[in-house]
Amino acid sequence: MIELWRWQLQPGERFESAGHPPGTLKLFHVEQGELKLTVDDTELTIAEGCSAVAKTDMQHCCANAGADKLVFTMTVAELHQLQTIL
Repeated sequence: MIELWRWQLQPGERFESAGHPPGTLKLFHVEQGELKLTVDDTELTIAEGCSAVAKTDMQHCCANAGADKLVFTMTVAELHQLQTIL
């Protein structure tokens, strides 16, 4: 399963997830603002125009800790389903 999302978060907004099935990866690309990504206990700040990939089969959070609107795209790939097919 592969999904493509486009998110907009206002200053102070955050989205938390308990985690996805094993093997799930997310690709983040920030179009505007700055994305604060927390995966388990690791924090990463993704600047405007930059991208990052994260394994998201554990607790994670996307947040806008900045003063401006945050716009980013996120691709979710649940690769565990491919292993079943192959």
